[in-house]
Amino acid sequence: MQGAGPAGVVRRILSVSMAAAAVLITFVSPSQAQDLQAPTPLGPEFHASVVTFQSDRGVDQTLVEVYVSIAHDQLAFTRAGEIFRANYNLNLHLSGPRGETVFDETTGGVSVTPLYEETLSEDISKVQRFTFVVRPGEYELSLKLTDLVLNESREEKMDVHVPRYMESRLGISGLLLADFLGESSPGLPVGAVVDRAGTQVFTRQGHSYIPNTLGIYTNFTSSLLGYYEIYGLNPIRQMEHDSFYKVEFYVNNASGETVLYYMRQHEKPGSVSYNSVEMNIQDLRPGGYTLQVTASDMGTGTSVTSGREFTVLESYLSLAYYDYDKAVRQLRYIATERELRILRNAKEGERLRLFRSFWASRDPTPSTKRNEALIEYYRRIAYANEAFRVPQLEGWATDRGMVYITLGLPDYIERESFAAGSKPLEAWVYNSMRLSLLFVDEAGFGDFILQNRQEYMERVQWRRPQ
Repeated sequence: MQGAGPAGVVRRILSVSMAAAAVLITFVSPSQAQDLQAPTPLGPEFHASVVTFQSDRGVDQTLVEVYVSIAHDQLAFTRAGEIFRANYNLNLHLSGPRGETVFDETTGGVSVTPLYEETLSEDISKVQRFTFVVRPGEYELSLKLTDLVLNESREEKMDVHVPRYMESRLGISGLLLADFLGESSPGLPVGAVVDRAGTQVFTRQGHSYIPNTLGIYTNFTSSLLGYYEIYGLNPIRQMEHDSFYKVEFYVNNASGETVLYYMRQHEKPGSVSYNSVEMNIQDLRPGGYTLQVTASDMGTGTSVTSGREFTVLESYLSLAYYDYDKAVRQLRYIATERELRILRNAKEGERLRLFRSFWASRDPTPSTKRNEALIEYYRRIAYANEAFRVPQLEGWATDRGMVYITLGLPDYIERESFAAGSKPLEAWVYNSMRLSLLFVDEAGFGDFILQNRQEYMERVQWRRPQ
C-alpha cells in the first residue's frame, strides 16, 4: 500500500489526486502545480442540512434532524494494519434568541477504508445525524468539526427556523433531499440506521434514504429524490373529493421562473401522510434552483408550502449528449488518433457508451467512484475557457488553452506588451522540462499563437497514450 507519508499519516495535499497526474498527457508535478488549490487552513470542510418534522410531544415541540457529511478527502487517515482510519469529533451547539444554550452534543466519528485511494475521495462520505426536540422559534446552529489526527478544527454557523406543527391544521415538514430513497425493512424503529455494503442508510416512517446534504446534482443526473411529510389532513369525508389531497411540485430558476411542474393526487391515508418524490431533472441547465412543494387538502381547500434550494452542475456526459461532435473534439489533447476515429464514427446508439468507456479506461482509481483524470481534464477546460477565450474561439481551442490543458500553468510567465513596431507576446517557462514556449498576439485581439509549436509537439507527443 502506498502513500502513508510521514508518521503514517495520509493527507490530501492538492485538490487533485496525484494518481491522476500520471494519467493525462503530462499533468504537472506537485512542484509545478501552483494552479491547483491547496487545502484550506481553516480545517476540514463539511456540509450540513437541517430538516424539521412534527414530533410526538405536542404542538410546542418540533423534531429537528441535522445531517452532516464529511468527505474522506477532508480527513487525515492513519494506517492501522491493513486499513486506514480517520478519527474526528463533531460538536453541535444550538442557541436561542438570547444566546442561551438549547442543545449541545459532541459525538466521536471514525471513517475506515482498506484502500489508500479511498482516503483521497470526495465522493465517499461519513454522515452523522443529530436528532433533538425544541420549541418552535428562531435559533442559531453552530457545528464544529475537529480532526483528531492533525488537531485541526473548522466551525460553521447557520440560522435555523423551527416551525410549529399542529394536529388540527394542515402542515408540511421540511424537504429532505436524498441520493438514495427506498422502502425500509418492516419492524425497524423510527430513526434506525442500517449499513448496506459499508454505506449508512437512515430510516424514517417506512422509508430508507441516504441524505444529500449538499443539494448538488449534475445535469445528467436522471432524478432528484426527496422525502417529506404532511400533517393535519382532515379525515372527515362528506363528499368524494374530501378523500383526496394533492401535491404540486414547482422547480423555479434563479429568476423565479417555473421551469418544471407536475402534480400528484393521493387518497388520504389518515391525518398524516409520509411521502417521497422523484423528479426528472435531466433537462435542467446548470445553475441554482428552488424546489417548492405545495400540499392542498381538497376537502378543506387549505394549502401549505415547503421549499429547498438545490444546484445543478455541468456534467461531462451532458456535452456528449447535447453536442457529441464538440465533446469528441475536446478530447484531442488526450485521445489517440485511433480513439478519436472510433468516437467520431460511432453510431448514435453507441456514442455515450463509448464515451463512458474512453474515460473509464483512464480512471487512475477504478475501485472508487471518483475519476480523478476526468475531473482534472474538464477542470482545465473550464479554466481555459475563462482565461483564454477570444472572439469566435473558446478558450480550450486556443493555443494557450491547449498548452494549459496539457502542461498546466507554467512556473512563470514573461509578458511584453505593445511597443512601437512590436506585437504583444508571452513566454511560458516550465523549469523542470527546460521548456520555454513563445506566444505572439499576431492580430492584436488577444489570440496568442504558439510560435515554437514543433518543439512543444515533440515534448508532449510521447506522453500521449498509444
